[in-house]
Amino acid sequence: MSLGGATWLGDLEASVDEIARTALGMEGSTVRARTDVPRPLDVAFIGLVGPGGGIQIGLGADPAGCETFARGLLGMPAGGEPLPGPEIADAMCEIINIVAGAFKGRVRDRASPLQMGLPVFIHGSVQATDHTAVRVAEVTIGAVEAVVVLVHPRAGGPG
Repeated sequence: MSLGGATWLGDLEASVDEIARTALGMEGSTVRARTDVPRPLDVAFIGLVGPGGGIQIGLGADPAGCETFARGLLGMPAGGEPLPGPEIADAMCEIINIVAGAFKGRVRDRASPLQMGLPVFIHGSVQATDHTAVRVAEVTIGAVEAVVVLVHPRAGGPG
């Protein structure tokens, strides 16, 4: 079993769609494109490690999109006083934590048990290496253009 690849990205996309509809109270997500070249954005990542290896999953957007997601998680209406950056980062980390829980449920028959690491919030883009590959789904969640990111080992290649 290899963690990573197209199958895992599909599971991640479905998990993000589920959380957008439930925890964020937004319309579901629509995949616009898939690529292996992420663009610099604000992205919350969390690591998952299981018997087949480790991966990183992420959800990101531009600063306004991240604030929209944070407001959705916090049940706050759009507009109003801008949220402080650290509060947005904390909310994005909580969102990716929730997404990771949904993802674990989707892949439990293929990768169990999966252990979650600590979420991190990063401004920039992740780079593929000789040992890791990056898969990106460009999605629209509500009115927000966002990315869903999967970083996985190259061993075994994409599924």
